[in-house]
Amino acid sequence: MKQWTHSSRAEVSAQTIGQLINLSGRQRMLSQRIVLHVLLASYGDDAALIVVKDCLATFAQTHADLVSGDGPLTGVFSDALRQLYFGNRHADESIQRFIAQANQAVSCLESGMTDGREKTDALVVQATPLLELLQEITLAYQQEMRSIETASLKRQSDIAEQLGHISMQANIVALNARIAAARAGQFGREFAVITTVLADIIKEMDQLIHSVVNTRSANEAPPRGSVPAQGRHVRADRAFQ
Repeated sequence: MKQWTHSSRAEVSAQTIGQLINLSGRQRMLSQRIVLHVLLASYGDDAALIVVKDCLATFAQTHADLVSGDGPLTGVFSDALRQLYFGNRHADESIQRFIAQANQAVSCLESGMTDGREKTDALVVQATPLLELLQEITLAYQQEMRSIETASLKRQSDIAEQLGHISMQANIVALNARIAAARAGQFGREFAVITTVLADIIKEMDQLIHSVVNTRSANEAPPRGSVPAQGRHVRADRAFQ
C-alpha cells in the first residue's frame, strides 16, 4: 500500500476521473452480487460459488487499483479521497474486511464447514453499510470531477480576460497606425494595407475570445475587463491630439 506523506493534489485528467467514477459505481453492484451469491451458495447452489469467486476477484482487484494503482488510474490522488479511504471513514479498512469475510464465507461453503452459515449471515449484515460507503466513494469521485471542471472554466475565463486586454491594446495600436498612415498621405498607403490586415486579425481574436467564454451575442455586454470599440477609438484619437 502506498504511504502518503504530503497533502498536495495530483494532476488527474477528467477522462481518468470518469473511469474512476465508473469503477467505483461498479463496485456497488459487485458488492451486492457477492452477498447475493454467497447467500445462494449457502442454500446449496454450486453455480453461485463460481459466480461469487469471479465477482470477488474483480472487486478486490478494482479496490486495489482505486487505492494504490500506479498506472493510468493513479490511485488515491487528493486529500478528500485520502481522508475517505484512510481517515475517519476508514473506507479502505472496511472494504478489506468485507473482502476477507467474503473469502472466509466462500472457503467455509466450499469445504462444507459447519460455520458456513454463520459466516454468510455476518456477510449479509455488512451488505447495506458497505453499499452506503461505496456510494459515498462514488460521490467523492464525482465531486473531484466537478472540481476539475470548475478549475478548467476558471482557467478559460482567465485566458479570455487576458486575451481581451491584449485585443484592446492591439486595437488601439492598429487605430493609431491607421491615423498615422492617413496623415502620411500617399507615403502611408502601404502601411495602411498592413494595418487593415492587422485589424482583421484582431477581429478574429475577438471572435476566439467569445468562443472561449462560451458565446456572447452581439447585444450582450462586453466581457469583464474589455473596453467597448467606441471607447477604444476615443482613446486612440486622443493619443494623437
